[in-house]
Amino acid sequence: MENLDLLLTAELLNYVFKPKTPVTTEYLEWQYHENPAGSACVGYLLEANKQISNYALIPKILKNPQGEKIILGVGVDLAVSPNSRGKGLFRKTVENSYEAGIKGNLDGILGVANSQSSPRMTEAMGWRKLPSFDFRLLKLSKSEIGLETFRLEPDLLKRFTAEGVFDLETFTNSSGFSPHWNAELLNWRLSRPGADYYLHISESALLVTTKISIGGIKMAVLLKTFPVNPNEVPVPIAPFVSGVARYHKTPFVTYWGENPHFKMNGLKIPRKFQPSPLDLVVHFFEVRSNFELSEFELLDFDAF
Repeated sequence: MENLDLLLTAELLNYVFKPKTPVTTEYLEWQYHENPAGSACVGYLLEANKQISNYALIPKILKNPQGEKIILGVGVDLAVSPNSRGKGLFRKTVENSYEAGIKGNLDGILGVANSQSSPRMTEAMGWRKLPSFDFRLLKLSKSEIGLETFRLEPDLLKRFTAEGVFDLETFTNSSGFSPHWNAELLNWRLSRPGADYYLHISESALLVTTKISIGGIKMAVLLKTFPVNPNEVPVPIAPFVSGVARYHKTPFVTYWGENPHFKMNGLKIPRKFQPSPLDLVVHFFEVRSNFELSEFELLDFDAF
């Protein structure tokens, strides 16, 4: 296929999704081309010199305790122009992404879809739905673990990289696959254009958060948790997030995902009360039946 013109991609995504903050070519360059795990594998269609569909697979390395490594493309930016719908272009675009993913040496695709679109992937395309992760309001603790907190800026990011703050060992779980992180990958992910990240550091953990407002209620969002000295028994997250809540001056710290190194106690929000509940779906280019995802959090894809 022809080389992808990121300006055409940005125009398509802005036209289809009408985001509050427009998608820029700078953002797409970062996401599609600067990832240390590899460039995006993109399925798309052109018509009259305009891009009319898009599905990008962002390479993500996952490992299991046996040392097996796979690379899945995290599916993002699935869009078909409203002017071209009803022509089977959704299926054709996804099939083009299969071709691009195979050429890019991916093992398959990991999709994070809302509950309205996930049936389309499982029923129409034959993908497999993975067990759902909970969305929680995390329990706070009266006792806090001392945290140093920094709002990430480019200069601070460079300093932390130079000082080795991000040189965290990637710890495998007792079962299943978990995302592989190292300093290079974390540095890239935290340099997302336009993002607002906070780093909370203690002797035993490194947390990444952001803050949002929903319906006028401010809340902190726990995006990623890294253990510094993992134990076999999961560590309660409450003393950590109490410090996060105090720093952000928010009554709530929310969390979606799963991390076996931490005990994510808190109030589970029923899916019917969530504005856009998330599903995980997977498709392998070669038959595989034993895939289990034991760790995945919001920073592992493009939610924030």
